[in-house]
Amino acid sequence: MILFLGSVLFFSQLRAQPCPEVLLQPTEASNYLEIRASDSENIRIPIPEVRVFPGGKERIYLLLPDIVTSLATPIIQWNELVLKKPLNSTANWQGSLDRAAFFDTSCLPRLEAGNFGDARSEDNFLYVTENNRVTVKGTVSFAEMDGRQLLLHLDVAGQEIPSPLINDLDGELYVKNDSLTITSGEISYFPNEFRLVGAGFAEGKSLNQRFEFEVSGYTGLPGVFVVNEGTEGQDAFFIYRIAGEPDKEITVKKYAPGAEMLASDSFFDPIPFQVDALDFDELALLGTYHSTAVLIDPKPVAIELPLQNQAFKGISPDIRQVKSFSEPLLLSPETWENDVTLFVENLPVWNLQWNEQTDPEEGIKKITLQRPTEEENREEPEIRQRLSYQQVERINEGFMEIFETFDETKDTLSLKTSILALFDENKLATTATEADSFEDFLVTTVSAFREAEKYALYTNSGESVPALDANAIALLPVALQVDQETGLPLSRSFSYKTTRMQIDYESDSILLTLTNERQGTQRLTVPNAALLDIYQFFGILTQLPLASKYQANLGFFDLMPVEKSHFGVPGSERVLATPTYVHTRIRVVDELTYQGTPAFKLDVQFNGLSNPFFAESYEEDFTGTYYVTQSFPHTIIKATFNQGLTLQSE
Repeated sequence: MILFLGSVLFFSQLRAQPCPEVLLQPTEASNYLEIRASDSENIRIPIPEVRVFPGGKERIYLLLPDIVTSLATPIIQWNELVLKKPLNSTANWQGSLDRAAFFDTSCLPRLEAGNFGDARSEDNFLYVTENNRVTVKGTVSFAEMDGRQLLLHLDVAGQEIPSPLINDLDGELYVKNDSLTITSGEISYFPNEFRLVGAGFAEGKSLNQRFEFEVSGYTGLPGVFVVNEGTEGQDAFFIYRIAGEPDKEITVKKYAPGAEMLASDSFFDPIPFQVDALDFDELALLGTYHSTAVLIDPKPVAIELPLQNQAFKGISPDIRQVKSFSEPLLLSPETWENDVTLFVENLPVWNLQWNEQTDPEEGIKKITLQRPTEEENREEPEIRQRLSYQQVERINEGFMEIFETFDETKDTLSLKTSILALFDENKLATTATEADSFEDFLVTTVSAFREAEKYALYTNSGESVPALDANAIALLPVALQVDQETGLPLSRSFSYKTTRMQIDYESDSILLTLTNERQGTQRLTVPNAALLDIYQFFGILTQLPLASKYQANLGFFDLMPVEKSHFGVPGSERVLATPTYVHTRIRVVDELTYQGTPAFKLDVQFNGLSNPFFAESYEEDFTGTYYVTQSFPHTIIKATFNQGLTLQSE
């Protein structure tokens, strides 16, 4: 439980960004998107380019540019608008978008998915194709919902109809002293996504091979790109050298770095070699790809508006984006102590405790994050078999079914038989027999199983769900120092296996210091922007001034280590640590009574989170639903997640 006695809470609301007086003013003869809202002024957003692809006289395909903020986060993402009408009909065109999504943004009315449906052309809509050119003029309106409606005003005059390109890729692969000729291949460039993608099939005298590649960060200009084609723990770096231009002719050469280049001692550089120092004559050439017919995605370039939002889509924000929402959040709770348990189905996976000591003279609170120390020497249960979460789930379900139909006034033999069968089906050993007394039987089965469950929690002896990070427990214990007056972090220290890690928070920077025997001691400084440490999240949650429709955007910092090696290169093992900025949105979505207690229901979404102790890191959308008491300071009652995870406060 978190106490709050006589302390002061200062909460700075998000920095209010003034709305532009004129968002962007379209000219009279241009394409533009209009957003009509009954509770605000209408907004017009110019669309410099709309790509039109005629589908005969019955169908029109329109490719629309995405709309983004000045921070490169999405506002509207949509792809292809398809309009149809019967041949020789005088009816208006009707259709739908291939996909559409709106992200809440300051200065714009909130749009729902339904606002992008039911597209219809208005009267006097013009569609003409002539001499390999197309003209589209008029308005397409979408469904009106909650007093809000989208209208797309089109003024495309005489746009050239592009001829279909033959997507073709040729070249050679070099494998085991043999040369394979590419007999079929394709290559595509996505300017809006900065990606070059190729795939195909190559044939040789004694070997045939499929291939594929993807180069991220490609902008259509010649350059050298390093691509990691490995896994999270095992790298596989390759070098792509690209010449030419995708709209004319392009040549891509793929190289393998030498083994001597891949043994890095760096804690912080993900690429183990210097790209600028490469000598291509010394590298092994693995393939040459050539094309004069690259398929270039025709989607128009995104439109940037002078607005901001926090639509990071799970990705860690950069420091520029962090500064757009991070404000000093000054919290001074009497204590940061907390105790939470994470469950998978019915199996408790781990229990985390925040314990603290206060140094009044230094004005510092020293917080230790650990598993409960009093349980470390816990006696082993009678069932010593290592439990899996599948066993726990099935056995608990079986217990429920068995005891729902059990009549204690009748013979207990059938219950004993059912429980023994349940244990046998789930490969769980027991010393119980049908000849045991009823009381002894329950002790050696049901009670013993419950003890095994608790033992799995407090000793980390249970088999984790495969999706959970098995190395998470290696991050404990954590020592966190917090300023007693402001609640802002001062430092965090912890070890990851044999690597000691130290985070020192300064007002405008964060100093990272890592040490182990193989890699030595290294330091890195990254910018700070009034960030909290990620392990302060649960304490922060209990201190926020929650109320109906309350919303906050918070910035956290985290440092996550991982053991790395390079495929096929002995001696390339190292620890790589990634400093991460984490955005967290907390939103009150309901006020209700939960488990008999007046509570707030919170929607919590993380962006950039990779810490395995947070259940949100296992969710596809990095979200969780929290229930906290309405009384202040708030107490976490429970949190639920889509992947069968549950978090409870002790």
